[in-house]
Amino acid sequence: MNVSQIIGMRFSNPLSERKTQKNKVSNFGLTMASPLLKDTVSFKSGAKELQSRAFGVSLNTAKRVHEAAKPMQKKVNAFMEETFGDLLATDLNPKNIIYKLMNRVKSAASIEEKSATRQYNSKAEILDFMTDLNGAKIVMRDGGKKNVEKVLTRLIKQIESGAIELLEIENKRPIATLNLKRKKKEQYDYASIEFLENLARIQEDKWVRQGFKDDRRVRFDDNDLTKVNYSAIHLLLKLRGESRPFELMIMGKDVNAYKELDDKLFKMLDNKNVDKKYQPLIDIIKPLNEPGNKELKEKFNKYRGDAFIFQREKDPSTYYVQNTVEYFLPLKYDLPPQYDLNNLYRIMLECEKQA
Repeated sequence: MNVSQIIGMRFSNPLSERKTQKNKVSNFGLTMASPLLKDTVSFKSGAKELQSRAFGVSLNTAKRVHEAAKPMQKKVNAFMEETFGDLLATDLNPKNIIYKLMNRVKSAASIEEKSATRQYNSKAEILDFMTDLNGAKIVMRDGGKKNVEKVLTRLIKQIESGAIELLEIENKRPIATLNLKRKKKEQYDYASIEFLENLARIQEDKWVRQGFKDDRRVRFDDNDLTKVNYSAIHLLLKLRGESRPFELMIMGKDVNAYKELDDKLFKMLDNKNVDKKYQPLIDIIKPLNEPGNKELKEKFNKYRGDAFIFQREKDPSTYYVQNTVEYFLPLKYDLPPQYDLNNLYRIMLECEKQA
């Protein structure tokens, strides 16, 4: 596959070609390099930039929240395995459609920082309003709509039985699709809008049969634009007997591979805590936050945004292979060579290996 043709652009050597990169058009008709207005993942659900940790709880309080969230995670993990486990690709079943299932309890450091961005000031307030303390992720081997909808169909039985409630659907799309026609926008979706609407309707009909008022609705955002051009489906689900929901994310293998790097880059660029094992990565990114490097940081953010588009437009894996070699969009925008995402990814993996 000629990766330079996937998004309809050629790649330049930043050290030999000093001209400004112009906007290019991807094979989905998407104009690349739309400027990122802020270094953030989404402009919905409130600001995500960290202004001051003084606006949130202490680390000790965050640790207590983390411990309080642990028991429910065991139930989340069991639900995920029961509902989706037989779709998981393995060496024996390499064409199964799920690449891997992931789960986590939000770390104390992340809880502390997010409490500051949301201005939550107590353990009780965080437990009431921070909806992603518990999380799970479905990483698709093949992220085509047909396969993702097959996975999502598994939730219907669980909704009907009352094992879960569906509270929210966010269909995350790249902000670069903002001015595209609907058909072009939908090429970046992991499921059709009609399918997601029907999934919400099934939950709402269930509530009606249970005697709830007709105005009880699943919160559905069919066009949740992300400023780093990230594509995914995010759901909020609540297990039977639990007072809090958990977040379920669904995305393709290629998008997830880059997101694992970009999540760390985002935190570094926003002066958030990152595990000390990533210090070599921090040392490269930290100068972008220094005075006088604003233009360089903006170029790097554009590069990050284009990388998500590049990942989404890759052809899906035809079968499961462990430990595949990942490759990302080559260096762009007259950036120094150390900012090549492929270089940063290698450093990230080396940090994890040594740790």
